[in-house]
Amino acid sequence: MIGAVQYAYKQAGYYSDERRLMKILITDDEKMMRSGMEKEVKKVLPDAVVYTAASGKEALEIFGKEDISLVFLDVEMPGTSGLEVAKRLKEIKPTVNIVMTTAYPNYAVDAYRLHIGGYLLKPVVADDIQEELEHLAHPVDISETYMKDRLVLKCFGEFQASYGGEPLRFSRTKSKEILAYLTAKNGVSASKNELLDILWEGEGQDSNKSYIRVLVLELKRTLKSIGQEDVLIHDRNSYSIDPGKVSCDYYEFLKGNPTAIRSYMGEFMNQYSWGEEYIWDLENRL
Repeated sequence: MIGAVQYAYKQAGYYSDERRLMKILITDDEKMMRSGMEKEVKKVLPDAVVYTAASGKEALEIFGKEDISLVFLDVEMPGTSGLEVAKRLKEIKPTVNIVMTTAYPNYAVDAYRLHIGGYLLKPVVADDIQEELEHLAHPVDISETYMKDRLVLKCFGEFQASYGGEPLRFSRTKSKEILAYLTAKNGVSASKNELLDILWEGEGQDSNKSYIRVLVLELKRTLKSIGQEDVLIHDRNSYSIDPGKVSCDYYEFLKGNPTAIRSYMGEFMNQYSWGEEYIWDLENRL
């Protein structure tokens, strides 16, 4: 699934405006190849800003003006070859990710010899792009970057929730803890009694039953204020979140995202005592 690869890369903290979105440059002297590649890139990275260039010269001009994180570069072009352009791009910005595109597999040897990066055989399709994104030399972190229209949930370290680069504000800390616990459950429902046990550690269940409704309403209002009310699922006396509608480091870890795995430092929602129960499973997955 292409959606599984839509995690982003941490080169700046791209969030709410175009300057902070992941920027990609596609260079090919054939117009049909450029437009086809752009469509395939958008299938994988729908929010990315995509620039196109018809020559090495044009590519270098765009690269000099924009903060490009990823370049798809045709090997064979009139004038300056793609390999020569790649070397010049690396001189300008050593951390840029470059993926060579070619109809001839023998060019891959040259790309590897020059330590340029990956290569793709034409015609390039979305699945090929997805595969390359998983092996970039300089990962660009989408779960925290250009997911500008998603709720971002950070589980490693302290639990944090943000949207559009801004932290969510909760008037009640236990409303935030409900969101944290449901996030840890990864789509599995939690009953009202289960939430009572977690929030008050098995004490005062009867006296706090009505208060749970207040906390859930507060959580719903908070999510609705950012247009993310569909994240929370309420079915009679059980609650869950839809993992497919959030960006979360924990979920990316479970999918095997190498960037998320590297970001795990042995701490999981450490402001909550129940978070320790998840560490054993995370450690066993490493």
